[in-house]
Amino acid sequence: MVSGSGKRFKHIRIIGTVKSRRKSGQIALLLLLFLVYSSLTACAPAISKQFREKAMPPVPFNELLSTPNDYEGRNIILGGYILEVKNKQGGSLLTILQAPLDFQNRPHSRDKSKGRFLVRTDKFIEPEIYKKDRKITVGGKIAGVSVQPLGGHVYRYPIIEVKELHLWAEELDQDLLYDPYWDYWGHPRYPYYRSMPPYHYR
Repeated sequence: MVSGSGKRFKHIRIIGTVKSRRKSGQIALLLLLFLVYSSLTACAPAISKQFREKAMPPVPFNELLSTPNDYEGRNIILGGYILEVKNKQGGSLLTILQAPLDFQNRPHSRDKSKGRFLVRTDKFIEPEIYKKDRKITVGGKIAGVSVQPLGGHVYRYPIIEVKELHLWAEELDQDLLYDPYWDYWGHPRYPYYRSMPPYHYR
């Protein structure tokens, strides 16, 4: 026979177990929501939604390259690989090798480049950070053309006045793929090498 006191303790234990399970379920739900939010944030485009709307419809780069003056004043989103950074009094000028952009506005496949363009800003750009071959995405206004010699030819560079600038984090060196401490579960430096934040300029 179970006494009245024993029944009360048993009832209390059951209630405590139910509350504990509910709390665990709430924690698991919050963790899941956090992971989903982090995933969506990581996949967000580099250029703000407000500017992306201003840059619609997009200007094809090959058309911009052939007749840049026809698009002067238009907003555009371009990206590619840094070729050169020149700092002058009152600002900086970057030469970029254009590359196609993915859904995050990240440049890829430089072999599919259609040409070059210039990025002009009134701020100082640190050449030790904005190094050659780093990926960059820019949202800006088409500001004419600069005609310059290039390898024995005359090249027409479209000029982009910066509104938003996104420098992508440096990628892993290929030699890390052969790290002797790489185990079955992945890279030994995970997740630290993924935590390198991209640089933003707006």
